[in-house]
Amino acid sequence: MKHLFLFFAVMFLFMACKDTEDKLEGKWQLRQTELDGHIETVDTVYYNFLTSLFMYQIYIPATNNYQQSYGHKLLEDKKLTIDLSLQNSASFMELTDWAGEKESFTIEKISGDQLIMTNITTGKKYTFRKF
Repeated sequence: MKHLFLFFAVMFLFMACKDTEDKLEGKWQLRQTELDGHIETVDTVYYNFLTSLFMYQIYIPATNNYQQSYGHKLLEDKKLTIDLSLQNSASFMELTDWAGEKESFTIEKISGDQLIMTNITTGKKYTFRKF
């Protein structure tokens, strides 16, 4: 009986992680960031998730073009790690608010149309809408 309970507990955790992974898939538009009570509105940054792949896009209105970088993501429970080191571009990283090519976030909320996550290192909160 104890083994059966353990089996169902592990399956529940697996399904919960899979549900988060499924909801994460797609294109998300960053709407705002918040750090130390300072809220900044954003509408030119997009995070794109497809299985283990990730694409960071920034729309540049002055040139009507996108800059992007590619990498991969790892989701463990509610911890999301994104690594852009596959396409090392210092000029792209200067356009972001990331400290380096690899950042980790805690997913605070994810639904069909909203994603809220917090950078583990900086404490900055990111709010996205499904695009």
